[in-house]
Amino acid sequence: MKSTKYLAIDKNIITKGISLDFSIFTLSSDKQMNCFKENGVCFTSNDKVIIDSINVLYVEEQQHEEYKKFYQTFLNTQDELKNIKLDNKPSVIYEHASNVLNDLFSNPETLSNYDSSKEVVNEMIETILSDNFTIKSLMDIATHDYYTHTHSINVSIYALSLGSYMGMQPETLSELGESALLHDLGKSKIDSAIITKNGALTDREFHEIKKHPELGYRLGLKLGIKNNNVLDGIRHHHEKMDGTGYPSKLKGTQIPLFARIIGVCDIFDALTSRRTYKEAMTTFDAIKLMKLKMNNHVDVKLLDKMIRMFQ
Repeated sequence: MKSTKYLAIDKNIITKGISLDFSIFTLSSDKQMNCFKENGVCFTSNDKVIIDSINVLYVEEQQHEEYKKFYQTFLNTQDELKNIKLDNKPSVIYEHASNVLNDLFSNPETLSNYDSSKEVVNEMIETILSDNFTIKSLMDIATHDYYTHTHSINVSIYALSLGSYMGMQPETLSELGESALLHDLGKSKIDSAIITKNGALTDREFHEIKKHPELGYRLGLKLGIKNNNVLDGIRHHHEKMDGTGYPSKLKGTQIPLFARIIGVCDIFDALTSRRTYKEAMTTFDAIKLMKLKMNNHVDVKLLDKMIRMFQ
């Protein structure tokens, strides 16, 4: 029987939360190869601690081509991400936004709460368009403990910053910010026990969660929103570029621009936010994960713009 050959790899490709299309092996003290992580299985923080103490990781020779493809993408991403900076501090504008969103999610069909949310968007735009705005001031505004309300504010901040970086005019930014701020409004109609659950959802619970984009769209109509850009961002922010998203299984540029922008920012904030059952990923690791493992789900061109925005 022909023996399996193993080739050494760069262990720096491993980050918490990532999964690979090839299995990883380690060499035991008695010179035996042991499978450390099978392909498709995510690496945990404990795995990362163990890997840091190991000199060499290996792949099977027949999977080396998959590793080389992944490694080239990894190197390209390292070059793009090397200048990303981090800073997380709350601010007055965030506190105001949080209060407004609490009211809005408690009474999502009240017109005065919706009007207040538009004021929040205008405050954010004024900050982002100011002469002294930097990516650091964006990170100053955002907080990273995950709740539906804070998540909605964060996504709006990231979306507005990305839209501004892309050269959108203030009127378009206002529409984008409104759509992003309201993108999860439909969750106000979902059982709170599902929304706040610690850990993985059951199939039934996930089926319920998947209703929130359509519920949010209907709430938008009840609030009198007529702008299709705003409504499309709410309704389609969970569509995926490969057509496997929901609710309409739109594909590629069939997905409206606002929805693609909000989708990128939605995933980024979810990865970089703390929850009771997981630690937050760094900005660097989150974007790297999105770049390497989610390129069939998100608009990669928009993700590349986000990377440049952070530099």
